[in-house]
This record gives sequence, structure tokens and C-alpha cells, in this order.
Amino acid sequence: MNKAETTKDRFVDKGIQLWDFTDEYLVVCPKCGGRARVLPEKVSLRPKVSQIFDARKLVCPNCAFSDHWKGREIITGANVDPYFRRPLWLEINCCGATLWAYNFEHLEILESYVTAKLRERTNKGRNSFLSKLPNWLKSAKNRREILKAIEKLRDPEYGKN
Repeated sequence: MNKAETTKDRFVDKGIQLWDFTDEYLVVCPKCGGRARVLPEKVSLRPKVSQIFDARKLVCPNCAFSDHWKGREIITGANVDPYFRRPLWLEINCCGATLWAYNFEHLEILESYVTAKLRERTNKGRNSFLSKLPNWLKSAKNRREILKAIEKLRDPEYGKN
């Protein structure tokens, strides 16, 4: 994603929005409790923000469950997917709150942001989802705990019983 420039100590936010992560949501399967995916029904070349109400499918590679969404109402900015309202797979208690991400790309941006000691915003970054993160997630004093939680979420065994 070219909307952020990152080095280990520096992060430049160029206006990343939550809809930049709408290609895939990792969710808890309603049938088996495994990791399922919510994906667009069709590939589109339109801007992502204009694809928000496109049809979606929920598919689980573990149990072959599938479902289709063709609704008109979504919920964004919460720790559920906006379509089926399934709990996110990438969710963990951290610093007395819940750390969540829609998918691994979203998690990677959060990790880059938290890791950076210097966080810069361009004019486009003023309305970025990162500018709206809760203070506990922005605080340097929580950096170590947040990065440990992100590491757990990346573990292939995470969520398996």
C-alpha cells in the first residue's frame, strides 16, 4: 500500500482509510468457528469506496460453509465485518481494550504505525483512520504490549482450539 511510507523509526500517513482494507475480512465462521473470509462477489476496477455496497460472499475453507450478502446496510469501524456482522478473526485483548484488524494488511499498517517512533501526517492523513485511533493504541508506553498482541495475531496457530 503506497498510502504510508514506513521505516522502522518513521511512519508517514498519506490518508489511509478503512475502506482501503475492504478486499478481505477475516472472520469467525458461523458454522465451525474457524477462520473464514468475507470477499467481494466480483472483482471491480472502481475505487474501493464506491464498492462498499457491492455483493459479498462469506467462505470458510475449513468446513466449506458459504453465504452471500446483497444487503443495503453495513456497519463500519467496529470489530465485526460490515456485512455479515461476524466477529473478526484478528481480535485480541490488549492494554485493557480490544485490538482488532480486518485482515493482515490492516494489521501490518497498525504494526508499522505502532512501531514507529516518529509518526507524520500529510494533509491527506488528517482524515485517515489512524488519526482516529484510540489514545491507548497511539501511546508509546503501550508499544511493547501492542506489538506482542500483534505477534500473537500473526501466529498461524492463533484461534485454533
